[in-house]
Amino acid sequence: MNHAKETDFETVKEIFYQHKKWFPHIRTDYMKRMIAKDNLILDNDVVITYNFYKRKQRIGDVLAQQGDCILHQIAAKNKDGSASEVLQRFFKWTKRRVYLSVRSDNEIAKKFYVKNNMKLVGSTSWAKGTLPGDVYLHDII
Repeated sequence: MNHAKETDFETVKEIFYQHKKWFPHIRTDYMKRMIAKDNLILDNDVVITYNFYKRKQRIGDVLAQQGDCILHQIAAKNKDGSASEVLQRFFKWTKRRVYLSVRSDNEIAKKFYVKNNMKLVGSTSWAKGTLPGDVYLHDII
């Protein structure tokens, strides 16, 4: 996997801002912090941010275990299939269970996750329960 470097910041920012509807909360300091921590992948114009859990962690009504991966965001510059390709390589690279949460109204993303062998395993919410979400899992193969 190709982790982003400081010199990739403008490209990362451009990709996130292209998808502002789904990522209104992503700020430049967050992007810079994820790059500095080596938790931001930039591969084939696809951005993935992630972390590995240091202890058991709740994602809505799902309990992830220590060592599991949480995929925070995935965004692609183009709609050319590169996001699926990079996500599949990410799954192989992590060699762990990968969880993510997504807004329930983001039908395009949810179809993408299912197409990439992720299963709906729970629910969550944000904004004091006013914004419902779904929890997906890609289990170790």
